[in-house]
Amino acid sequence: MEEKKLRPDPDALLKEVEKEDARKGRLKIFLGYAPGVGKTYAMLNDAHVLKKRGLDVVVGIVETHQRAETEALLADLEIIPRKMIDYKGISIGEMDLDAVLVRHPAVILVDELAHTNVEGSRHPKRYQDIEELLEQGIDVHTTVNIQHFESMNDAVEKITGVRMLETLPDTFFDRADEVQVIDIPWEELTQRLKEGKVYIPKQALHAIDNFFQRGNLFALRELMLTLVARKMDSELLNYMRAKAIPGPWPTSDKLVVCIAASPYAKQLIRKAYSIAKDAHAEWYAVYVLPSGFTEPSGKAKVYLTDALNLAEELGAKIMTLSGDNVADEIIRFARENNITQIVIGKPLRSPLVEFFKRSPVSRLLYASSDFELHLITPTMGRKEKEPSPPPQQTAFKLSNYLATLVMIAIITLANAVLQNFIDPSSLVYIYLIAIIVSALLFGVWPSIFTSIFSLLTYDFFFTVPRYSFTMKDPKEIINLLVFLFTAIIVGQLVKVVKKQNIALQLRLERVVLIEEMSKEFLILPPFEQLVEGLATFSQETMSTLTFLKTTILNDISNLAIKYVQKVINVPCFVLFRAKSGDLQLWSRSSPDLEINQNDMAVAHWSFSHGEISGAGTETLPSIPYCFLPIKSQEETIGVVGIKYEFKNLLPEQRRILGTISNLTSLAAARWVRL
Repeated sequence: MEEKKLRPDPDALLKEVEKEDARKGRLKIFLGYAPGVGKTYAMLNDAHVLKKRGLDVVVGIVETHQRAETEALLADLEIIPRKMIDYKGISIGEMDLDAVLVRHPAVILVDELAHTNVEGSRHPKRYQDIEELLEQGIDVHTTVNIQHFESMNDAVEKITGVRMLETLPDTFFDRADEVQVIDIPWEELTQRLKEGKVYIPKQALHAIDNFFQRGNLFALRELMLTLVARKMDSELLNYMRAKAIPGPWPTSDKLVVCIAASPYAKQLIRKAYSIAKDAHAEWYAVYVLPSGFTEPSGKAKVYLTDALNLAEELGAKIMTLSGDNVADEIIRFARENNITQIVIGKPLRSPLVEFFKRSPVSRLLYASSDFELHLITPTMGRKEKEPSPPPQQTAFKLSNYLATLVMIAIITLANAVLQNFIDPSSLVYIYLIAIIVSALLFGVWPSIFTSIFSLLTYDFFFTVPRYSFTMKDPKEIINLLVFLFTAIIVGQLVKVVKKQNIALQLRLERVVLIEEMSKEFLILPPFEQLVEGLATFSQETMSTLTFLKTTILNDISNLAIKYVQKVINVPCFVLFRAKSGDLQLWSRSSPDLEINQNDMAVAHWSFSHGEISGAGTETLPSIPYCFLPIKSQEETIGVVGIKYEFKNLLPEQRRILGTISNLTSLAAARWVRL
């Protein structure tokens, strides 16, 4: 039997083509497991080799830490002067990104990849500066230690007791074209410390007793080699797929990590990323929003948005589900999306409490499905209280309870007539009408009050002996107990249905919002019809079209602001491209809204790059506004500015704002180009 011919994997081929794309720069990382192993020294040595080969090598920024051997290697290399930025009265030097782009060397040396830029820089992190250099076709050589990668953060803290504040996503490491491991024995590193080649002698002794302990260095070294091996394995696998090299291919894995609005959510995301990376799995970050609640608030919202932002940064697909039974929603999502692995946090409460509360973990453990379940134990040093969803209004209202008493009284009068025609023992169930109405109109506690008061009323008026709260017939006692149990269950079911209706109503409101916006845009006069009507004019045509353009773009921008504020009620404005190519303010939510030169500069960046920027993003976040580009067929025609941090928007809000931006671009594209 002839063996089936293997075909190259198109996704793998695309990755290989992207690597060979000459228009983008190549990234080389010099990776170490601790300070002082010689990363910067190795990078400078490599730069001299490249310079001898005739390559244009320039130093963007290098930190020598006053090490004589390292400073000596800078002697014959061109250095771009640092850009001095004033911060709280102190002048701090950062890499001059614009000067490097103008100089445009073949290779640029950028030390300390995980460095956080001073406030006022274009990007918050140095790795984002490097991304811009790579996009412009400049090769970048950089240095970093293993402990600065996000997925290693928890493991490093557990090993060393130190939590790294300066981190970068592992996805940046994944895109590296070359990784050079700078690995020296721990004895040699300790000797370098004692000789003062890493820190000054006093600091060196403190470091040896703490971070640079033998066990710590062994563990960090192993983490480094594991990370590099994982990258090499991934690249080999991708190459084999691209070249259709036969092999024992595993089936495609998919992983979902279930997060809550918890301080441990980010740790769970990091662990899920590591598992997904090792399994070469596509992965999702899923949050289940309880029915009836619009969104978390306060600390809960901060925990959730931070975790979702980290997941998105690490390459996860973000999904928000809605339902009261978290486990059922997760299982349903897993079955619909062919998920093979589920990652969820191990509960911090006692097993007995979890059993009675029927937590999602206990339900997933006994679910009849084919997925693998990973329980991750939180390892944070300090246990924080997890925030709970905002409570519903439970204020006591006397009018609600009086209304239930009126309903009970009416049913009691009706029962007094009906007892002449039907079995009196059946009359108790007519009180269920009052219980259901009470649950629908007033909530849980009024419905429980109605259940108990109905029971007492029936006992007093319709059981033997009458007009007393005593009962002699055992059948009546059983009957009343069944009624009480049924009444409470019915009240709870009504509560669940009501919450589900609220959730459904919220979804419908979002759909209606987009539908209303689409209708309002369709009411505007179509571009083609107006231009056709003006085709017979010569001198007046352009002035008339200019007037129409101004009028219609004003209408479009006002509509965009109207619907943006329905999603998030904050100040906002719309900028469209003018004939000159600059951005022009067309509409704002309030005449008092101030937009200064710095805000406009960031808006121009978002417009020219077609990417989100400003407050709460990774690009120029120091301003109060966040800018969302208005794109039409890969062409940016304007931006929407909102006075809110983008990272604090929930996924659902981001999707709706993106839809509003897309609808705006469809309506405005031809008028802007006119």
